Amino acid sequence: MDWKIDQLKSELKNFPDVLGWIVSQEHIHRKERYFLNDAQKLGIDQDRDTRLQSIQMRVFVNRGVQGRQGEISVKLFPSLALKPQIDAAIQAAKLTDHQAWALPTSLPEKLPQLKTSDPRIAEDMDGSMDQLTAQIRAAVEKKRESAFNSAELFLSMHHREFHLSNGLTHRSSQSRIYVEAAYSKSIKLPNGQNHADEYLNSHWAVSQDDVNIAALFDETAELAAASLATEKPATGKYPVIVNAEVLSTLWNNQISHFSAANAYNQLPFQKPGTPLIEGATGDLISIWLDPSLDYGADTSAVSSQGIAQKRLQLVDQNKIVATAADLQHATYLSMPATTTAGAVEIGAGQFSHEELTQQAPQVIEILQFSGLFADAQSGTFSSEIRLARLYDRKTKTSKYLKGGSLSGSLFENFKNVRLSKERVKHAHFSADLGPGHGYFGPKYALMNDVSIVG
Repeated sequence: MDWKIDQLKSELKNFPDVLGWIVSQEHIHRKERYFLNDAQKLGIDQDRDTRLQSIQMRVFVNRGVQGRQGEISVKLFPSLALKPQIDAAIQAAKLTDHQAWALPTSLPEKLPQLKTSDPRIAEDMDGSMDQLTAQIRAAVEKKRESAFNSAELFLSMHHREFHLSNGLTHRSSQSRIYVEAAYSKSIKLPNGQNHADEYLNSHWAVSQDDVNIAALFDETAELAAASLATEKPATGKYPVIVNAEVLSTLWNNQISHFSAANAYNQLPFQKPGTPLIEGATGDLISIWLDPSLDYGADTSAVSSQGIAQKRLQLVDQNKIVATAADLQHATYLSMPATTTAGAVEIGAGQFSHEELTQQAPQVIEILQFSGLFADAQSGTFSSEIRLARLYDRKTKTSKYLKGGSLSGSLFENFKNVRLSKERVKHAHFSADLGPGHGYFGPKYALMNDVSIVG
């Protein structure tokens, strides 16, 4: 770096129009390993080692209008002169117009020490990479009906810190793991042509203990073989089982409906005292935001606005009981600031997976979508079915399905939802920088009257 964070903070204090600032910095060290099938054995195709750095500044400036201020978020570059970057940011901020708010004058005390980084990865990333590679090698060497195609293994350490103009400095770290496996199966058709299909599966985690490579590769290989013996689903409405990955996407989207930001910006907002789902008769859902979950995707002791983060219940048995309010929008709405970070936690149900498959004469379980589209504003979702399984209670048989599309709505299809008693932790990261989406809740949920077009 040609300049340091302390220099940035010192420079900002010299600008009389600057009312406050939030400066965040993130250093990323990532290792990537790509595997391929090398003569029926695991081969390493590529090894990469990368380091990234990002500095973001959010600055608040005086516009000379009572109750108003300018603010802007910009990326700063250490290789460029510092003062011109600050000047440009301040001038840009003065062109904006926002309702005034300020960072807290008192700092949070006795913040908890949370488990956000696997010490094995933090202390020896090379060793962790080799340990996980050995597990992948053992999984690939297992004899299977389908053939191993490729795999990927990424490990990264994210070191973050943010500095507030009120004097708060907070530092944290997070480890991330990504594992991907691809298997394929090929058969010869009666006309002599070969028919092949590949199945790809992946998993994110923060701790090595939350990664079961053997199970991931077993499932991928099994479903690759199943992909060649499928039928198209018949058009109709079905009870449908979805897994934690789908539930994480749907409910992380829905959290915005309980936020002060949505209330202030006149976006879909569900206020305390109202039902989560009108007319709910199934398992009544309870929801928490948990920023203290061990090795969660968004575990944090304090927000970037200086507010201590604690486990917050948002929904109690289908009744909304709280609003997730960041300091800015809490100020606008004259309400207390609360927790806004953390994993979405859903209370457990009472059913086993097998019991869920027997809740109706025919039940479809979605094994994988081609790409789930979920609208955070309306609560609707849809996708093409990559692979599913139809359970027929009358014949006591099951068969695999592929193709067709599914569409539904949280507010309709969760009215009579049935939740599994088994709960799992799920993490997902869609970008290098910033937090991910975390989930701790039922491994499966059975929705009713879901529309499927064959």
